[in-house]
Amino acid sequence: MLQKHSAAVLTVLALAGVTFAGMTALKAQTAGVGTALLDRYIAALNNHDPNAFAEVIADKYVQHNGRAGQGLAGTQATFKRYFETFPDMHVQVEDTIVGSDKVVARVTLTATHTNPVQLGPGTPTFQPTGKKLSWSDIEIWRVADGKFVEHWDQSDLLGLARQLRGD
Repeated sequence: MLQKHSAAVLTVLALAGVTFAGMTALKAQTAGVGTALLDRYIAALNNHDPNAFAEVIADKYVQHNGRAGQGLAGTQATFKRYFETFPDMHVQVEDTIVGSDKVVARVTLTATHTNPVQLGPGTPTFQPTGKKLSWSDIEIWRVADGKFVEHWDQSDLLGLARQLRGD
């Protein structure tokens, strides 16, 4: 009886080990996809290449940011405007968290204020000052089918507005 019980316990442990190993491999694979997407997204930003977003953004991308367009086409149009407004814009990834179907990045953006800037619809327009700007964002994406399909962010627009005003 003890041998049958021991064999059953060993079988359960072996199955649990296989399941755990499979889950760990799946998590590692998912994390690899998320990390690769983030790397390509940041490269598209820093290369000012809106067409490169087609590799990482789904056609029906859902944007939960009132300052940006919906879908791939809306995202590309938004970044074209950003690149025109800030010709030297650069994004530095400070921190990332990748898990299951989410990618989170804390980033610092830098740019020179060489063109008029409006931070949102109905907000004042800040005339160029020539000053170097720096602000932070926290970006969250949902991943499905190998692309970013949904996005949320929190931007330090107050800090950016203070710099634009010269505070």
